[in-house]
Amino acid sequence: MASTADRDAGVTAGTGPDRTAPPDRLHRLLRRTALSRHRWGTERDLAHAIYGTVIGAAGIAIGSAYRDLGKLVLTVVVTVVVYWAAERYADLLAAAVHAAGRRARVLAVLRRGLPVVEAGLTPLVVLVVLALLTGRLPLAVLVALGLATLMLGGFGHFAARRAGATRLQAVAWGLGSAALGGVVIGLKVLLH
Repeated sequence: MASTADRDAGVTAGTGPDRTAPPDRLHRLLRRTALSRHRWGTERDLAHAIYGTVIGAAGIAIGSAYRDLGKLVLTVVVTVVVYWAAERYADLLAAAVHAAGRRARVLAVLRRGLPVVEAGLTPLVVLVVLALLTGRLPLAVLVALGLATLMLGGFGHFAARRAGATRLQAVAWGLGSAALGGVVIGLKVLLH
């Protein structure tokens, strides 16, 4: 039987020291991904993630008209950052008007908006990797938009469950959120 120190180091009896992946490592990695229900702690974080995902997906849909990976990436990054900055600026004005503890409030405001950027850029990362691996930008765009739709469904479901909805209600909210991704895909098809 392996000792606690061996298990923590990823070594189990009979497998040798080369075995370095403890079973919890994959679980911890998955908890950090944008699709994890543990990624963001509050309903507000999930709302920001939904907002960011819709913005990122819309940027992908519009940017795909360029048929150029570099221009598409620039379009999405600038779009997500501008929306994030505008939203954070509005909250920052409210936080910065108070004199005491201004710096801490400003940093808290900036952190609160990070799910917009993280969720908004996640489909773009998948798009870039897939486009570089396959050389097929249209396929990468569709996969990224599909991922954004799945993310929206998951975020809607998790937000509803955290707000106390039943499973059936949460599924309905998830489908409603995913419908936003469907609208973006529909717009992409209509525009291009």
